[in-house]
Amino acid sequence: MEEKNAKLETTGWRRYVLMEPAVFLTLLANGMTSNVLTDLILFQTCRHIMATNKTSCDILHTNSSSQEARELSKIIQPHASYIIMSTSLMRSILPALLILFFGPWSDKYGRKPLILIGSFVPLCRYIILCTLSSFDANPWLYLLPYVPTALLGSGLLLATTCYVSDTTHPEKRAWRLACLQTCVHVGLVIGTLIGPLIFKRLGYTYLFIIAAFSSLSSLLYIVFVVPESVKNESNKKWGNPFDLSLVKQLVLTCTKKRDGLNRGMLWSCLLVLSFSKILTNGHTNVIYLFVNAKLGWDVVRYSMFHSFSMVITIIGTFGGVKVMKHYIGFRDISIILVGSLSGFLSTMCLSFATESWHMYLEVCLGVFIGVILPTTRSLISASAPIDDTGKVFSLVSFVDTLLPLGSAPLYSLLYSSYISVYPSPVYLMTSGIFMSMIFVSIFIYLKYFKEKSLN
Repeated sequence: MEEKNAKLETTGWRRYVLMEPAVFLTLLANGMTSNVLTDLILFQTCRHIMATNKTSCDILHTNSSSQEARELSKIIQPHASYIIMSTSLMRSILPALLILFFGPWSDKYGRKPLILIGSFVPLCRYIILCTLSSFDANPWLYLLPYVPTALLGSGLLLATTCYVSDTTHPEKRAWRLACLQTCVHVGLVIGTLIGPLIFKRLGYTYLFIIAAFSSLSSLLYIVFVVPESVKNESNKKWGNPFDLSLVKQLVLTCTKKRDGLNRGMLWSCLLVLSFSKILTNGHTNVIYLFVNAKLGWDVVRYSMFHSFSMVITIIGTFGGVKVMKHYIGFRDISIILVGSLSGFLSTMCLSFATESWHMYLEVCLGVFIGVILPTTRSLISASAPIDDTGKVFSLVSFVDTLLPLGSAPLYSLLYSSYISVYPSPVYLMTSGIFMSMIFVSIFIYLKYFKEKSLN
């Protein structure tokens, strides 16, 4: 097992120019468009509701902090939140089922096809958005860009995580995954900064065209530069990805007691990841609506804040893992516990936010939230044999993709139902979930980390 891993491992600077540029370009496009797309859905929802006086919606862009704009936001946001919730559902149901097949398939036939799909899907999305944004479309039509995701899934996160596990020594995996996550955040930061500026200067359509070119560049880079990390030892070049036996193998891999599989560790870490996914997806769905309604922020001001937030997250993730693991000597589970405590303090602050500076305080309190994902994924990869990486992370990605079915409606409905309640119930609930992560982390430490072999 170790011999195979050593052969696959890429050393030196070359390991940072395999997946990172492609991931950066894909996330750059995502960062440029995510906040602006939410703003576009709000704006088109307003124009649809105010059909007899569409020009009144212009105040959302010209003077969003005015009392008139805030009152208008309270009218349109409950309607817009259902559209945003629907996009989350489209990204969840069928893609979650596809992931169950794709991961085991990639263990046998290769990671690169999944990586290609992960870059092709957003390219299709931005092409559709270019078309829709060029005319006054019904806001519900903005579900169409997510049809490619629903039909093809999006295996980029699954494939890149498996790829890093294939090409990295176990002792360096947490750090390597932290570097990959840092690359993700850098792409998002730059995209979030320049996206609203491009929108203000050129409009929605040209922004989506630029995002499409970024995704196309990522796709071409993968086609011509990224090598395969899994050797296909079967007689077929392409096997049937929808073979039900693949799902059976996945279930047995993650549940059957055998050497090399720590089932308790795997499922406990999966619970932590599940909580983290609920928080991330739910928070993303309502945060712009929250600051728009509570503080009167427009998309440009929010994007500046969001960029600051991601810079702090990059510092906390990159520096936190490096310092806590390599200098202080923390185990992975201790790092997860620190990240969960940081998240709890952050969301408690957010629950009671009434001023703009409170938002920046909560970001600083949550500086170590970003360490949770890479260290948890590192523990998951260490809990199963290297040959079963794709199967294990298929289960992880299945849960990651399926959870928005519950978290998106929960956050959207709770937010829209109690938009005027203080403190914010939606973020008090988030604090409670972070507390649950703390308890699970303590359980993992007490149950599995007393043995030196799990260090």
